[in-house]
Order: sequence, then C-alpha cells, then structure tokens
Amino acid sequence: MRVLFSFLVLTLLVSSCSHLTGTSGRNPSSEDYPYALFSPTKGEEAFNEIYKNVRKAEKYVHATIYSWSDGDIDKAMLDALKGGAQVRIVVHPPLANSARTKSKIEKLEAAGAEVKIAKQNMHEKFVIVDDVWMVNSSANMSGGAKTRYSEAFVFHHKDSGEAQESILKDYRHEFTVLWNSGRDITTNGEENAEALSDYTKKEGSTIDNTPTDNKNMALYSSSMNFTIKENKPSSTAYKQGKYINLTKRTGSNGKQTWYVRDLLISSIDNAKKNIYVNLNHFNIREVSDALIRAVKRGVEVRLAVDNQEYKSKPNNKEMTPQFIKDWKALPGNSKKEAPVRVKYYSHAPSPRHWLLNHHKYFVIDYNESGKDTILLAGSYNVSQNAEHKQFDNIVVYQGVKYKTLYKSFIDEFEYLWSLNRDEDDKPIADIYNQFFTKKGPSSFPLHVKEAISLTFSEVSKLRGEVSKAAKGMFSNMFKNRDCLYFDVEKQSFWGCPQ
Repeated sequence: MRVLFSFLVLTLLVSSCSHLTGTSGRNPSSEDYPYALFSPTKGEEAFNEIYKNVRKAEKYVHATIYSWSDGDIDKAMLDALKGGAQVRIVVHPPLANSARTKSKIEKLEAAGAEVKIAKQNMHEKFVIVDDVWMVNSSANMSGGAKTRYSEAFVFHHKDSGEAQESILKDYRHEFTVLWNSGRDITTNGEENAEALSDYTKKEGSTIDNTPTDNKNMALYSSSMNFTIKENKPSSTAYKQGKYINLTKRTGSNGKQTWYVRDLLISSIDNAKKNIYVNLNHFNIREVSDALIRAVKRGVEVRLAVDNQEYKSKPNNKEMTPQFIKDWKALPGNSKKEAPVRVKYYSHAPSPRHWLLNHHKYFVIDYNESGKDTILLAGSYNVSQNAEHKQFDNIVVYQGVKYKTLYKSFIDEFEYLWSLNRDEDDKPIADIYNQFFTKKGPSSFPLHVKEAISLTFSEVSKLRGEVSKAAKGMFSNMFKNRDCLYFDVEKQSFWGCPQ
C-alpha cells in the first residue's frame, strides 16, 4: 500500500510540473508565448520543438553551444542548410579540440554552415531562427539535458507582442557580439565567415552594449561587462575572423562591472513577499547576503539546489552552506531547519552519474495574478566565472501577462522541493534506501538512479548512516567518484571506468 501511495504522490507531482502552458499536443499559437518546458519530464518535447523550428528556418539559424553530444540537432541543422537557410554556430573553446565535435563541425561546414570559437567560455544556450523564434535555456545540447537533468527551456515568438520582438532583437545583438568577437574555424580551406552587422547603436568609436530599456522583458548578459570596439582590417585578430575587440568595462568605482549579479541583488533587495531560488551553482557571497537581508525583512526565501552544493561546512565557495549558517544565526532560527532542499543522488557527484538540478532561476514576489512578480531565468550560474570568465545570460520577465510562465516555474520549483517525499513531507523510504541497497554481499553504491529531495540535515543524517554501514568509503571517495560501488570487505572501489 505504501508503494502504491508513493507512486501516486510522485505521479501527481510530475503532473503538476509537466504542464506546457497550454501547448501540449499541438502547435503553440502566438498567445502561448513565452512558455516553458522542463526536463526531464518534458525534455524530449522541448528538444523536438527546437529541432522542428530549426528545420523550418528560411533565412538563418544562430546557435550557441557549450556541450554538444546530441546528434539530432546536427540533423536538424543539415535540413535547414538543405532548405537554403544559413547556419551559424558559436562554440565553447574546448569543443574545438574535441575529436567528436570536430567531426560534427566538419560535416556541417561541408554542407555550408559557419562555426566560430567564442572569445571566452561559451556557456549561453540559445537558438534563434529567422528573427522570428527563439529558445533560451539552461540546457546543453546533450542527452543528459534531455532525459536526466532538471532544465528549463523558454520559447519566444516575435508575433506575441512588442516585448518578445524586443527580446529577439536583444538576442540577435548578443549573438552578433559573440560572433564578431570569435575566431573562425575553417575546415575546408574556405575564407573567414563574414561579420554580422546587427548593432543598433553606436557611441563614438565604440558600439553600445548595455541592457535595453524594456521593463517587461529584457536580456542581461555577462557580455555587457565588456565594451566593444571594432578591430582594424589590417590587424591579426581581424584576419582570424575577430572583427571586434571586447575589453573589460569598469564602473564608477574603477572596478569591473557586474551587470547580471547587480540585477539579481537589486531584485532581491526589492522583494516584499517571497523568493524562490532554483540553482545548480551558487558561488557569489553578495547574493547570499542579499537573500539574508530579505529574510530579515520578513520575506519568505527558499532554495532548491543541486547535490554539488552540499558541503558540511561553509567553504567560501559554495554559498548554500554559508546561507544556512547565516540563516541559523538569525534570532529564533538556531534549532529550525533552514529552507533549503538538495536534489540528492550521489555521495560524490561525478559527471558520469549526474542527475543534475541544472536550473538557474529566481522567482520573486510570486502570486497567481502575476502582479509584481519577477522571473529571472537563463544560463547564468551565480558565480564569478559566469559573470567575468564566460558568456552567460539572464532574462528578466515582469508583468501580469506572463503569469502562466511564472506559474510553470513555481510548479517546477515545488516539484523539486518535494521530489520523492511523502504526504508528511518525509523522504519516501524506498527511494531513500537506494543508498543502502547493496550489490552482492558487501558493496554499497556511491550513486543512485533516482534522485530525492533532502534537507541539509537529512543529507548529513544519510551520509552518517551510510558511513557507519560502509566504513572506509568516505575517506577516499572523491578521487574515486567515477566508480559505482565500494566493497566494505575488500575496502576497495569498483565499477570504475578504465
């Protein structure tokens, strides 16, 4: 009976988060945009929506790619090329050295595509088609993003109002910055790809690169922490396809600007009722401090984070433990459970076994009417790397017309908050006990195949119980994190990759 009940609870939770803002089973109309889909419950559908729109391209497809193992996007791009559209891709620099990615690039460029290497880490994940349709996502072009990780995809269409037409222009500008500052890849002896010329404003010898003044929907990107200046045609950089130069932008204090972080902090500092945070990485102390200030004002603050954020003590890197420490230091909180849940699936998270909470979003002052609600969502991990060492973005959405979008993000938050927990908000025993399900007589798993939402106290308790049952496992676990099991009798890890 308990198993049946647990199944029903999980089914209801999945159902509550898998709605598609009215688009499931049919082509979305202009009234449906912007709408969101979430992996893994709707990952296949989200990717299929991307493939479909890429194939429909008449003029161009512009894409930014950080991780690229999905083969179906290649097929969709080849179909777009066959239909006469131009395909341009800006890739994460390490991909240019990957044999598998090189093969993809060579095949696409042989069919007429153009590919560039980003000036710095390319962590944005968006696709634009024909100045008409766009998706911005937390998800990479990978199988994990489609079927295992928790991801968000937000779809836009220019026919859905002035704000969406404006956000498409923002992204066209963003892609132009990434394209014109990137180094060209030439695989067939072809000439460098031409520069794009979609800039809207110029100021003297530099090109304006700041957020647009659109309060309903606007792009904030880490690229905006750089000023833009056109390179001379005679320069070495220009001959490599780098048509513009990006230099650090300094503010009035003489320090480099933080456009995205400052947007987050100002939004948090203006919150009046609630803040829901769903994150993969949380590494900026100033944002944690802003959340504590909000708690002091009486604002409800809740965090859903990834397994990687669990640390037993603050370490000046992952900020979730710091937030919990500061939260517990507030009057009356010392013996309370901090409002944080971990999507827990591994004692030593490894890319081979990830079931990531890969989200990057904040919902502020949520209410069903959408009045005063703000959603901030994109590819931006809350980290200095995201701000200054790679290209990342957040879109800010405001206005009651996006209330269905807000609701979908809240549903996703609540789904992860209660993942595999029962009606009494306790971990479902069958899922929790995966960590004690031995392989053979004496081998305990490092990773499990179904994640569970746990408080920090529950994670500590679980790890303590496992440590007693599997003595010796935790002492050398991190360097053996790619392995599957620890044999207590042999005191050794096994199921490790060659």
